[in-house]
Parts: sequence; structure tokens; C-alpha cells
Amino acid sequence: MPARPAYFHRLALAITVLEKLQSNWVDRKTVEEILGVSKTVAWRILQQCGASPGPGNTLVCERLQLLVALESLRTGKQCARELCRRERLEERLAQLVTSARSRNVRVVPDSRAIELASTRFGRLPAGVELSPGRLTVEFNGIEQFLEKLGAVVFALQNDFEAFSRSIESKNPLSHSSNG
Repeated sequence: MPARPAYFHRLALAITVLEKLQSNWVDRKTVEEILGVSKTVAWRILQQCGASPGPGNTLVCERLQLLVALESLRTGKQCARELCRRERLEERLAQLVTSARSRNVRVVPDSRAIELASTRFGRLPAGVELSPGRLTVEFNGIEQFLEKLGAVVFALQNDFEAFSRSIESKNPLSHSSNG
């Protein structure tokens, strides 16, 4: 099965851009930028659209000729099939994202989510101790475990420099009272 051109979904926008273009000639670089394709693909598109050698060993195509060829490609069966396939794929990916989000474990109630997400190493929850070579988490039950582990993860994300300094300088970061 031949490869499906990855630029089909950009053809309508490319045609609009080409219609507004001031120049009567289009070169490979312009096709690259308008369609978001590689040099090789742009060269092939120009070849298929009837381009001819231009100044400085370049390949150029008359703008109107390119417009007609791209419009013909855009309205063809191959493009329609690819756009339908792409739409089905996007719908399926959206379903998968929705499904994955629904399976996320709720670590804390929504009212405390911002507090948890902004945790820093200087404000770790009670019962969490981080020292060089050791992380200690005291917890009672799965909810408390998830909350405290989540706090450590967010602290790493929010305050990595403090974490690095603590580990390197051997100064523990902790809040070790039971909670």
C-alpha cells in the first residue's frame, strides 16, 4: 500500500495562502513552509504539479498552475479517504483520552488539589521525611499514602533545585510528626 501523504489535511489552508500570494511563481521553500513538508516532499509536489527549472538551479511552478493541481488533489478520492481516516483516528484518540482520564485515581478531593499541586520541599506533609539516600513516608491507609506520595512527586516537580541541594548537602527535608 502506498504511503498516505501527511499534508492532505493542510491542503485547504495551503490553497488559501497561495491565492493571497503576491508572486506568480512558487518555489520549493514556499511549498515546504505552506504545507509543512520536507524539502524532498515539496520537490515531489512541485514535480507532480508541472514545475520547471528556475534560476539558480531551483524548481519553480507557476502559482495558478500549482493552485489548480492542489485543488484537484484536495477534491480527489485519495484525499477524501485520508481525511476520513484521519478524522476517525482523531475521534478514537479523543475517546482514549477520555477513557484514560476517567481511570485516573483521585489522590485528594478537588478542594485540596491546588494545595497538593503546589507542594514544595520546605512544606512536605507530616510524616514525610527525605534524607540523603532515604525517603520515609508514614501513612494510615491508601488515601493518606497517595496524598503523601503525590506531595513528594509535586514537590520534585515544583522545587527540584531544593531537592538537589538537600541530597547533595546531606541536609534532610522533613516534616516527621504523625498526621
